[in-house]
Amino acid sequence: MINDETLELHKFMQARRTLFCYSGPLSEDLLTQISNPVRQQLSESDSDEGVAKRVFGVFVEQAQNIIRYATLRADTGEGVGTIAISVTEDDGFLIEAVNAIDSEKRTALESTLLELSMKDAKELRKMYKDRLRSGPPEGSKGAGLGFIEMARRVQRFEFEIADTENGPVFVYRGYVS
Repeated sequence: MINDETLELHKFMQARRTLFCYSGPLSEDLLTQISNPVRQQLSESDSDEGVAKRVFGVFVEQAQNIIRYATLRADTGEGVGTIAISVTEDDGFLIEAVNAIDSEKRTALESTLLELSMKDAKELRKMYKDRLRSGPPEGSKGAGLGFIEMARRVQRFEFEIADTENGPVFVYRGYVS
């Protein structure tokens, strides 16, 4: 007998025109393995190559954020989160990611994303170059360019940090068309 929740999940994913969705522990090795099918899905879509590259770039950045910064960790140490790519009503793409974050980093994350949301393309390019020169911010596990790069690749993005009984959860939605 088919579980109603499973059928509802399928209907939900079909209605959202989801190309790819993963939820669970995420490692660099797994990201490498799932990247090829994701890249192929995007290249087989009717979008132009530049759009597909931007979508893929945002997907990889968000996956790396889960790997590096998710506070929910699997027994093996991998960050746990959810990442999905869907086709929007205007045949663009929506890249979504969800993961638990450190409550002490919440304010800095909100501040960074609010600042990025108010920048135009020229200002984002300057921010990117300045960050390359100055190096990563304190506490960064990468170059500190991820959110700047994502802001440059999307037409717009939304974010929310929701309070849950297990701490704050970060939700990112980036739109590319």
